[in-house]
Amino acid sequence: MPTIDLGKIVYSWKGDYNGAQAYEKFDTCRYNNNVYICIQDAAAGVDPSNGTYWDLMIEGTSASAAYMLFGKADADSVAFTKTGAGTVSLKAGTKVELNGVVHDFSVDTAVTMPALTAGTDYAIYVCDDGSVRADANFSAPSGYTASTSRQIGGFHYALSNLNVDSTPNINEYSLWDLKWRPECADPRGMALVAGKFWCDIYLLGVNHHTDGTSKNGATIADGTSPPKVALGFGGDGTADYGSLTWYEAAEVMSDHGKGLLTYDEFAAAAYGVTEAQSIGADQITVQHNAGYVSKWGVEQATGVMWQWGAMLGGPDSGATWSASTEGRGSYYNQPNAAQFGGDWGNTSNAGSRSARWNLVPSSSGSSIGARGRCDHLRLV
Repeated sequence: MPTIDLGKIVYSWKGDYNGAQAYEKFDTCRYNNNVYICIQDAAAGVDPSNGTYWDLMIEGTSASAAYMLFGKADADSVAFTKTGAGTVSLKAGTKVELNGVVHDFSVDTAVTMPALTAGTDYAIYVCDDGSVRADANFSAPSGYTASTSRQIGGFHYALSNLNVDSTPNINEYSLWDLKWRPECADPRGMALVAGKFWCDIYLLGVNHHTDGTSKNGATIADGTSPPKVALGFGGDGTADYGSLTWYEAAEVMSDHGKGLLTYDEFAAAAYGVTEAQSIGADQITVQHNAGYVSKWGVEQATGVMWQWGAMLGGPDSGATWSASTEGRGSYYNQPNAAQFGGDWGNTSNAGSRSARWNLVPSSSGSSIGARGRCDHLRLV
């Protein structure tokens, strides 16, 4: 039987309309390529063309339209609202199908939270009992299975309150859903910058093949602590590059469906840090450093590590061939590769618009790391 509970209307999906079947209030079905909802009990033979008993729900759809339905009242924003340091709500007007039942959330619905751990990503699920829950498990929430829950989004519980203070908080720019998310396969550890593109919250770590490219507590990948070779480019999970050149940084990001930041993207992503300062020592690990986090929650954004940029520019070797591409051909009139942000010793030269273009792409060093980015995916 369909039920109404705490403002959530549970719709029961019945598939194609069957004239020999009676329908109950809140049953839904497909009829003439549209999805209809029964608004009061209808006897057998009272088809959805009868406006007294039925109402149009989704117009112009296929037989499987309600299957895996995920609909939002506003396609131009994420389906969740941050309501507190450790709380979020699912927005009113969200529709989620699970096991043939369409759950229609007619009012803002609080997400049931576990005990949150700073620096951790959480998935948000709609469960078969109509509840909405967050969990650090990206397969199913505690007490449920993959067949009794459906993942519809997630968020990052950050090490700090963006660039405000060092109190752990849900990063509101990390909220994502099935139709509002990073374009890459794994949305964890990313923040949406100015509504335009997604940026890794954390610097690239050594064990990206298991951790992803953005994970709190990871050992920062650089020329002294090189990352593991990307799995899609010959990596076996054990061997490392032996360095972190521009080529290798770009290769790692490509393996994760990401890229390196352009100069304008970096300047935007790092906006909000305390400018013209550096941390003074190699931080070794991904962590929170007060004053080095951006408006969007990007940690260690400046003054900690130079970060390889996507751009090349400024001829280094002149009109000649350079064989510095690590055995993959030669580069004629090779340009330098950009690095952004400044490292731990750049003091007043570090900042959100700090850049240098003085090293060839094959360079590597203990003060040069990397950070990933990807495009924003918005589906209607």
